[in-house]
Amino acid sequence: MYIQSTRIVTPQGCVSGILHLEQGKIVELLDVHSTVTVDLDVQDNRILPGIIDTHNHGTLGYGAMGFEGDIEKELRGYLKGLASQGVTGVLPTTDFAGFETVAKLAEEDVDGAKVLGIHSEGPYLNRVGEKGVDTGHPDIDLDALKQNVAKARGKLKLFAIAPELPKAREAIEYLTGEGVRVAFAHSNMMLEEANEAFSWGITVSTHTANVMSGIHHRNMGGLGACLLNDELYNEVICDGKHICNAMLELMFRMKRDPFNHFLMVSDCSNLSGAPVGKFRMMEGFPDVNITPDGYCLSDTGRLCGSTMPVLKGIENLVENVGIGMKYAMRI
Repeated sequence: MYIQSTRIVTPQGCVSGILHLEQGKIVELLDVHSTVTVDLDVQDNRILPGIIDTHNHGTLGYGAMGFEGDIEKELRGYLKGLASQGVTGVLPTTDFAGFETVAKLAEEDVDGAKVLGIHSEGPYLNRVGEKGVDTGHPDIDLDALKQNVAKARGKLKLFAIAPELPKAREAIEYLTGEGVRVAFAHSNMMLEEANEAFSWGITVSTHTANVMSGIHHRNMGGLGACLLNDELYNEVICDGKHICNAMLELMFRMKRDPFNHFLMVSDCSNLSGAPVGKFRMMEGFPDVNITPDGYCLSDTGRLCGSTMPVLKGIENLVENVGIGMKYAMRI
């Protein structure tokens, strides 16, 4: 099959050409003047590389956590839905109940986005963030943690935790010893405390800037610690909702090597793609409101994940923040 476009995104930037596909894989990029018979001409629509989303809870009505029925059926629908949004590889952000099934699907050739591993955001989290209501947090149970890591059968790649919780250091050192990356998440820690926690083995910051202490000119907070550490990989939601565009620009300027140390994620829930209205997200979770601006909010005004896939983040960076496409695709 041959597909033509005037804007095919490559590491060198957008080029005009013809993609040659065999069995669903790109085998070569041909010059636009090649004499092959073009099957599809998308004209000036961009053709992007497949997206990898390392923080995604759900999409199009399907969830990767908070399961109420057939877990495998739910996850298969979720993976197929992701593919329709340009995601070809994903770390499903699931809970302990999903570990075994996600690990199973990681070993299969599924109809949808490929499972690259498991991401667990919590349950050992602390800070509730802006307009939040503190509902407490579960105590870290090291024995339970080890049992659930075993269920993942080596597929657990990223585990997010609030490092100020009792036994967090032991949990972090155990996880890193098992080859799992650990992320700084939902934390009240300030600059000095966060820097100390990073030394325990933390190498990622979860949805950087969101649900962590912010930057103040007399105290840089947890956010300052995340941005000043050049070894840390910073997840970032680029939809323009979770972080305003001016702050996104500032964050990218602060990192010495921004396009290799920011990870663009969606943080989407099963309400990604939902219209304006009030919806039930999952069992045990309060109803949320999808606003005309695309925010997903609790009744108290708290942000509850995203409704926009990574594609919208790419669009926002390119069209509104001024990041070149070839650089946006590297984040």
